[in-house]
Amino acid sequence: MRFLCLHGAGTSGEIFEIQSGGLTQILESKGHAFKYINGRLETDPEPEIKGICDGPFYSHYERDTPPGEDLARAINYTMNIIHREGPFDAVLTFSQGAALAAAMILHHARVNPTAPPLFRLAVFICGAAPYTADGTEILDRAPDAPYPLTIPTVHIVGREDRLYPWSMRLYGLCDPARAELYDHGSKHHIPFDMKNTEAMLAVIERGIERAG
Repeated sequence: MRFLCLHGAGTSGEIFEIQSGGLTQILESKGHAFKYINGRLETDPEPEIKGICDGPFYSHYERDTPPGEDLARAINYTMNIIHREGPFDAVLTFSQGAALAAAMILHHARVNPTAPPLFRLAVFICGAAPYTADGTEILDRAPDAPYPLTIPTVHIVGREDRLYPWSMRLYGLCDPARAELYDHGSKHHIPFDMKNTEAMLAVIERGIERAG
């Protein structure tokens, strides 16, 4: 599979490539490919990496506030990259990148109801809150409503992550029959230890198999 990779707020494609390297190097050895891109806005670094990683740093839209019209701009910016450098079979995401990917998948399905899905698989790591199409409210699903996201998904979350409630909110938008969930039990990062790496790879590979 060819993956589009969307980083979190205040980082970059290069930083996400380092963060996810423990997973992607093994997946690359099995024939999968990964394309990392930068978000559309140059921003300050995420506090956790300030002074540790070199810039520039990017976000897909302003963080810590509803994106409003910035969400549509981020979707258009990323869709232009897909049209120029795609196609992509799947999307690998972290934090704000996960929220953007969810919005893109839903936007594509709404605008192109008879077309194939934008991606065959989505991998959401420590996902941030996904927003409604107008970027003003966090997306939710009523108990008896259909699941908005029906493609195969993989959700890697951390119980001690400040965004854990939003990661689980994103999981709740996805068809549980087609969703894989793994809790690494830690904070807002991708663990590098062997035990967690093997477990994360296992759920990603199950998602790949389900996506066909």
